[in-house]
Amino acid sequence: MLSTSCAEKPKPPPAPQIIYVYPPAVYTQLCEKTPFTGSTFGDAVVALQMAQNELDICASRIEGLIKWQRENTGKTQ
Repeated sequence: MLSTSCAEKPKPPPAPQIIYVYPPAVYTQLCEKTPFTGSTFGDAVVALQMAQNELDICASRIEGLIKWQRENTGKTQ
């Protein structure tokens, strides 16, 4: 029969590790903001179109982050 002495203490279980999961880098890029350098109404229209395109790109990144978060919530806990 095997017995352990009181001097031998059982090892405690290892501490849980935190695993961080980050979203894809494409979703965490900074959004561009082109400065307005024009001086005419035509320049303003072009700048507005550029700003709208930049906002569309930025919004798609945020939508990607939200989708990624919904797909990955709770999987690593």
